[in-house]
Amino acid sequence: MIKKSLLIFSLLFLTISITFGQSITNSPYTYYGIGEIDRGGFGMNRAMGNLSTGLRKPNQINFLNPASISAQDTMSFIFDVGVSGTTKKLSTNSLNSEYQNFYFDHLAISFPIQKWWFTSIGIVPYSRVGYNIETSELVPELDTINAINNFYGNGGINQVFLSNSFKITKKLSAGINLSYLFGSLEKYQVLSFDNPQSYSTIDIEEISLRKFAYDLGLQYSGTISEKYFYTLGLAYSSKVKFNANKTTSTFMAENFIYFDINILDYLAIKTYYTDTITSSAVSNYNIEIPAKLSIGFTTGIKDKLSLGFDFSMQDWSKIKALNSTNIFSKDFNYNFGIEYTPNKFALRNYLNLVSYRAGFYYNTGYLTLNNTQISSYGITFGVGLPVTNKTSINLFGSYGQRGTENLGLIKEEFWVFGINLTLYDFWFYKSKFE
Repeated sequence: MIKKSLLIFSLLFLTISITFGQSITNSPYTYYGIGEIDRGGFGMNRAMGNLSTGLRKPNQINFLNPASISAQDTMSFIFDVGVSGTTKKLSTNSLNSEYQNFYFDHLAISFPIQKWWFTSIGIVPYSRVGYNIETSELVPELDTINAINNFYGNGGINQVFLSNSFKITKKLSAGINLSYLFGSLEKYQVLSFDNPQSYSTIDIEEISLRKFAYDLGLQYSGTISEKYFYTLGLAYSSKVKFNANKTTSTFMAENFIYFDINILDYLAIKTYYTDTITSSAVSNYNIEIPAKLSIGFTTGIKDKLSLGFDFSMQDWSKIKALNSTNIFSKDFNYNFGIEYTPNKFALRNYLNLVSYRAGFYYNTGYLTLNNTQISSYGITFGVGLPVTNKTSINLFGSYGQRGTENLGLIKEEFWVFGINLTLYDFWFYKSKFE
């Protein structure tokens, strides 16, 4: 009964999440490209420096390398759901501001089809767009009046995935993710004057995106002795060229900056609209994501220690995204992670059952602005708290930085905290006693 309820709840929650599961962020760098890409995985991955390619665990879902799904027990069912929160500080040489966001992180289920075939279904955010930028300059012809430009961004891309993982041999596994990427990017530019008698000009771009994509994965696992293990992983993500439509519109409105609301709130209440639309148009748009190649290696002591390293590369330098081609670079990503469980089979001391995790990541970034590549780095930490059997609560946190205050750029400092519940149960298992 519990297993059936979990499956029904998973499907219902998945449907709700597809409809309402848009993620948010606050970063001026999401003005460019498709925004802030989220490829950190679930709670275990995030706590271990976003490690994924060579990571293979029987009681966790690691969809970033679909070959890892086959580590699951042939009689098991896994349900995983998580949420995250972010506190971010933006700073320049003279200004700073802070934001907090809380958002849906992921939902997934995983189960066996055959003894050699495993599958997983889920939804995760793929990228996030969110920014609020204001510039002001004196209008020479009007002497004391300033022209105020407000730039707002909102939206993102979601990913629904179907993973299939196959045990080729006892040591070799292969997998494929079939994904549907969809979402919208909304961009607003508002020109106003600090004169209550003037009007505001509002330009809106709404870009809808959709595309099927795939990821391929391999993992080779072995043992050095009865005590030590190793896993070598390889993952490839296909190039994505979106089917994108851009709707643009321009209209005049009363000068709403004097109402102390932003453009999104203003459009929601529609109180001060004028009835004159200046222009509106729909056109095709070119947005691409390059192919990505990842390699990873994990080793350690069985049931006690895992440590690993991932390296991945995406060449954005020849990619066209939002009709911009000269601001993208090759993106290199480095991930280090470790997990330590004192005694997985301890009977008395609960702290010996806990999995302690930590990691580090460094990303060169795919944007180059003012001849500076917008890199990021972070330290991560977390714990896996066992509840019963292989069910666990995974807590994770991280501190990171992106960008710089030099050359007129913006530095972002962010703290991320999250929790995900991993429910582990057995399918097709009949009790001998009622």
